[in-house]
Amino acid sequence: MTRSVVRLPRGGRTVRRLLAAALGLLLAGCAAAPPPVPSAPAPAPAPAPAPASKPEVSRSPEWIAARIAELEASRKKGKDADPEGALALELALLYSHPGNPAPDHEKALAMMRTYLGLSPSGAGDPETGRIAELLEAIDRLGRLLRESKGREKELSGEVQALQTRVAEAEQRDTAAKKREQGLQAQIQTLQQRIDQLQRLDLEMERRRRSVR
Repeated sequence: MTRSVVRLPRGGRTVRRLLAAALGLLLAGCAAAPPPVPSAPAPAPAPAPAPASKPEVSRSPEWIAARIAELEASRKKGKDADPEGALALELALLYSHPGNPAPDHEKALAMMRTYLGLSPSGAGDPETGRIAELLEAIDRLGRLLRESKGREKELSGEVQALQTRVAEAEQRDTAAKKREQGLQAQIQTLQQRIDQLQRLDLEMERRRRSVR
C-alpha cells in the first residue's frame, strides 16, 4: 500500500474532521453499494451467516456498541477465534463507522493493521485499501496535532520565561534609575551647601577687612 505524505496545514483540526467525514462517506458507500453481479449464473449457495465484515449504515448506535462489545469479547477468547482477521476488520469498520456516536480512529487503525497482518491479501481490496489509507492519514494528523500542541506549550513556556526576564530587567533598571536620581539629589544638596559655605566665607572675609 502506498502512503502519501500528509503535511499539517493551518487548521489541522478541520482537516482531520474532513478526513474522518471522508472515511464515513466511504464506509457509507461501501455499505450501500450492491453486491457484484457474477458474469455467469451459478447455483445459489446454501444460506450462511452474514460475514463479519462491513456493517450497514442503517445500524443504530446501540447496535454498533453492542456489536463492538460482542466482537471484542470474541477476540479475547484467543488467537484461534479470529485466524483470518475477519473480526478485526469488522471492528475497524465499526470503530470508524459514520453511525458510531463516539468513533475511535486509533482503535480502528489498530484493528485494520491487525486484519492486514492476518490477511495480507485483504490489502488488495480497493475499498479496504482506501479505508486503511484514510485511517493512516487520520492517525498521522493526530500525531502531528499532538506534536504541535507540545511544541506550542514549549514555546509558550519560553515566551513566559523571556517576559519574566524582561520584567526583572525593567525592575532592575527602574531601581538603578532611582538610585541614580537619589545620588544626583545628594550631589545637588552638597553643592548647595558648598556654595553657601563659600558665600559665608566671602562675607566673613569682607567683614574682617572692614574692621581693619
